[in-house]
Amino acid sequence: MAKKRILLIEDDQFLHQLYSDLLKNEQYEVTGIMNGNEAYQAIKDNTWDLILLDVMLPGMDGFQIVENLEMEKIKLKCPVIYLTNLDGNDNDKKKLGKVQDHWIKSDMSPPDFVQKVQAILKK
Repeated sequence: MAKKRILLIEDDQFLHQLYSDLLKNEQYEVTGIMNGNEAYQAIKDNTWDLILLDVMLPGMDGFQIVENLEMEKIKLKCPVIYLTNLDGNDNDKKKLGKVQDHWIKSDMSPPDFVQKVQAILKK
């Protein structure tokens, strides 16, 4: 069976490495990107089983990426999990209310992170 392909878009070097290592340990194929503009192109040009998308990125932010895809009528065929440090204030909740699937706080424990990803990929 082919490995599940995950696009990891995270600009924090520590979190990027942590998430990548955790996912590779679970035998997922991980492509890592640390810039919103590059991520946008990678989403358009490839097929993924899951996209892990940081909200705050250099270039386009995570919300802008999804909004631009929608404006171009590009339909994502996989779940998107937003990675965020947003604190849940009213403005942040409004933005996260538009999230298609799920979001993960950046302080989630590694086992919980892996569990959440596995649950999404089993759907």
